[in-house]
Amino acid sequence: MTEQGVKPRSTETTASVALSVIQEMAALTAAGLGMEEVVEGVYRAVSRLMDTTNFYIALYDELKQELFFCLDVTEGQRVERGERTYRKMSGGLTEYVIQTRAPLLLEESSMERIAEMGVRILGITGSKSWLGVPLMIGDRVIGVMTVQSYTTPGLYGERERDLLMTVANQAAVALENVRLSAQQARRMQEMLVLNEIGQALAVTHDLEEAFHAAHLQLGRLFDVSSFYIAVADEERGVWSSAFDVQEGRRLPGQEYPLNEGLTGYIIRERRSLLFRTAEEELAFCREHGFEHLGQQANSWLGTPLIALNQVVGVLAIESYTQSYVFDEHDLALIQAVAVPVANSIYNARLFEQLQQQALQEQRVRAITEQIIGAADIQAVLRIVTEEVGRLMGATTAVTRLGTREQLAAIAQETSAAGLE
Repeated sequence: MTEQGVKPRSTETTASVALSVIQEMAALTAAGLGMEEVVEGVYRAVSRLMDTTNFYIALYDELKQELFFCLDVTEGQRVERGERTYRKMSGGLTEYVIQTRAPLLLEESSMERIAEMGVRILGITGSKSWLGVPLMIGDRVIGVMTVQSYTTPGLYGERERDLLMTVANQAAVALENVRLSAQQARRMQEMLVLNEIGQALAVTHDLEEAFHAAHLQLGRLFDVSSFYIAVADEERGVWSSAFDVQEGRRLPGQEYPLNEGLTGYIIRERRSLLFRTAEEELAFCREHGFEHLGQQANSWLGTPLIALNQVVGVLAIESYTQSYVFDEHDLALIQAVAVPVANSIYNARLFEQLQQQALQEQRVRAITEQIIGAADIQAVLRIVTEEVGRLMGATTAVTRLGTREQLAAIAQETSAAGLE
C-alpha cells in the first residue's frame, strides 16, 4: 500500500501550492524540531510538489567521508534503518552532486554518459528519471535530496529541479539548526560530565572508586565498552592496566614493560594519540617500530595522565567495530578528563605514602617506649633486633656488638657474601 503523501494530486502542482510549501518550510525551519520531525516535514512538502515514490535525504559527513540516509523511501515504502543507513563515499550519483555542488537531472538515456564519466550507478538499477539537489549552507555541502522513478521516463524536468532546489535550501537551514542544537546540548552535557568527574574524584583516595566514576561518567558521552586506565610505575619499569574494560567486560590487570605498545609510547613521549582507522594505527606502530598490543581497534584515542609534570598513566578509549568514531574535539575532551584522573592517581599515591609514614612513626614511638621500659641491655637488644627488623620488613635480623674495626670487618664480609 502506497503511503499517504507519496504521490501528489495533479491539481496541487500549482503556484499556490508551491507558495504554500515554501511557507510550510519556513515554519519548519523556525520550529526548533528534531531530526525525525524535520525530515518528515520535508518529505511531506516535496510530496505535494512532485512524485516521491522514491525519495531520500542523505547527510554528508566530510570528516568520516560517509553518507547518512536519514530518510529513504523506495517504491513508496520507508526503508528501515540498518545496513543501508550509512555508506562510505563510493563515487555514486549522490557523491557526484556533493562534488559538483549543483543539481543533477538525468534521464535513462543519460545514465550511460554519466557512467562513462566514472560515476557509479548504485542501489536499484534501471532508473528512468533521477533528480538530485545539494543541501547547502553557504558554500558547504551538508547533504543531498533526491527523487527518482524506476517506471516513468521524463517524470522530472527543470520545473521540478527548481522546486526541489527551493525546498532544499530551506531544508538545509532546518537540518543545520538541528545539528547546531544537538551540538549545543552535547557541549552542555560535556561540561556537566567534566564537573561530575571532578567532584567525584576530589573526594576519594580509592583508585578503583575513582576509575569507576570516570568510566561511568564518560559513558554519558562515549561508548566506553572498550576503555582502560593504565598506571605507570617508573621505579619498577612497568605500566599496568589498572582499570580495563574490553567489549563491556572488566578484565584483570596486566603488567607490561614501561616502553611497550601505544601506552608505553604515550608515557615516554607525553603525547596524546588519535587514530580514526585501524590502518592509521598500524602505520604508526610500524613507523615507530613497535607492535600493537591486544585486539586491533578500528578507532583509538589515548592521552597521558600528567600530575605535577609527572606522567602517572594513560587514559584510552577504543572502538573495535567502527572507524572515524573520534575527532579532535573528543581528544580535547579526554585531555580535560585526564587532569582530575591524573590528580587522583597522584593524590592516592601521596595518601598511601603518608599513611605508611604515619604507621612507621607510630611503630618507632612504640619501639622507643619498649626500650625505655626495658629492664636490662639484653632486653634492649632483643627489642631493637625484633622490632627494627619487623619495621624494615626483614625476615631475619641480627644485632652484633663490637669495636668499630670489628663491625667494619663484619660489614665487609657480609657485603662480599651478598647478604647486606
